[in-house]
Amino acid sequence: MNKRVLIVCEAIAPPAFSPRVITLVEGLLLKGWHCEIVTEMDNNQPLDLDICAIHQMPTYHHLIADKLFGAKEKALVRFARERVDIDKFDIIFCASYYYFPLQAAAQLARIYHLPLIVDLRDIVEQWGELDYYTRSFTGIQWIDNIVKKIYTARNMNQRNRVLRQATAVTTVSPWHQKTLAQYNDKTYLIYNGFDANTFYPRAVKTPTFDINFIGKYYSHYAKCPTLLFEAIQDLIREKKVKRDDLHVNFYTNAIGQQTFENLSKKYALEQIVSVHNYIPRSELINYMHYSSILLILTTSCKQNGTHGMMGTKFYEILGVEKPCLCLNSDEECLADAIEQTNAGLAATQVDEVKDFILTKYYEWLKNGYTRQAVVNKEQFTRQHEAAQFEQLFIQCIQR
Repeated sequence: MNKRVLIVCEAIAPPAFSPRVITLVEGLLLKGWHCEIVTEMDNNQPLDLDICAIHQMPTYHHLIADKLFGAKEKALVRFARERVDIDKFDIIFCASYYYFPLQAAAQLARIYHLPLIVDLRDIVEQWGELDYYTRSFTGIQWIDNIVKKIYTARNMNQRNRVLRQATAVTTVSPWHQKTLAQYNDKTYLIYNGFDANTFYPRAVKTPTFDINFIGKYYSHYAKCPTLLFEAIQDLIREKKVKRDDLHVNFYTNAIGQQTFENLSKKYALEQIVSVHNYIPRSELINYMHYSSILLILTTSCKQNGTHGMMGTKFYEILGVEKPCLCLNSDEECLADAIEQTNAGLAATQVDEVKDFILTKYYEWLKNGYTRQAVVNKEQFTRQHEAAQFEQLFIQCIQR
């Protein structure tokens, strides 16, 4: 049987370079597949990735034409047909967050009568009642609200038509799977994961007990860190933790830095809490190995919050086998995964945060480092994920 897949995806950009797609390609190549990628350039910067043939359409800048008429999708179809001999492929795989390039992949699949698998990492429904738009359309709130509703409804209708056309759909959490299955009953769960070749445990003794947050801070996380600050304040006041032993570091964006600086002043923890810029991707693993506890910030889905949000950071923490402290528990998919893998704690109360920190603190006092006794983490490796995709590809080709 021929094994040739054309991958149509959004721009592959640094620093992570779309790990779900790239690891998939690497896994398929080892199994003898022929892979080619059609994508858009990121800010007209050609990729320096030597894994397979990557056809990059120049960055599309006509924003109004794209939003009104789907011009970028049509341009990608023309580009793909000019640059790639699509007739030689057995299947099309479209990797997307939200919408682009679903329409282009669907049109190519129809023209060349090929099976289509759609992989959606993010969907608008996951935001619950939160506004996922980051910018204003008009600058006038009530007009913005109308425009956003119309724009979202149109995009979702177009997305759902593609999902119904697809031979199969894949997505990243049980909640996403349940949501998308109403449009295509052949919707499968393939988790995001960690690269087992990069994220692995290592015992590194450290002079201090470091609780670290590494990642982007979003405004809807506003209440999440307070559990941590209250717990630390109590532990120091009760003299259960030595002030000189404890460091709390936040490696994050500007809004996060300001938030954590304000919280450190509010709780009188300026000598313990430090804020920093992002860590370069090349140095991430070392910072994780030096951590005693690693933080994840999220919100409860029961408070009109987000759904099915299982960020890459959780999987990476699982890979290095460091204690994971999730604030506040989403009380949904992420909390379930943390419990099932014994990865740490998804917290809702200050007392349980205090108990968790204290347990890990005593472990650090004894050993000089911490290590979480995780279970069943192999199912969350990107290598396992690639094998799941390959099996699904073969099934769809043989139908």
